[in-house]
Amino acid sequence: MSVLGLFLTREAIITAAICGALLSAAGSFRAGRTGPGGVLVKTGYALTGVSMLLMIITGFVSGR
Repeated sequence: MSVLGLFLTREAIITAAICGALLSAAGSFRAGRTGPGGVLVKTGYALTGVSMLLMIITGFVSGR
């Protein structure tokens, strides 16, 4: 299995989405969107965005 195939598995996509949500929530509880908590929020949003991108790529690659 290729590296891309590993990232396109259902488990990897769901894990990225959940981790992104947890990071965003932790950043919001810590200090809002500015300061140290802002880095967590932005990282969480980026990780959630990556999971959405991987889901779109999976749809194109699946050939359905």
